[in-house]
Amino acid sequence: MPLSINTDSRRIDEMIEDIEIQLVEKLKTRKYSVRMDEYNFRDSEAVL
Repeated sequence: MPLSINTDSRRIDEMIEDIEIQLVEKLKTRKYSVRMDEYNFRDSEAVL
């Protein structure tokens, strides 16, 4: 029996929410570093 589009969308949304929760929990409990680079355009606009 094929699933409806609404059922597919709901399941995908649930998976996305679960992945987001897992990622946030991992970021809260683990040490990590962030590296940033700066680039200057010809008109002196800086972009990080």
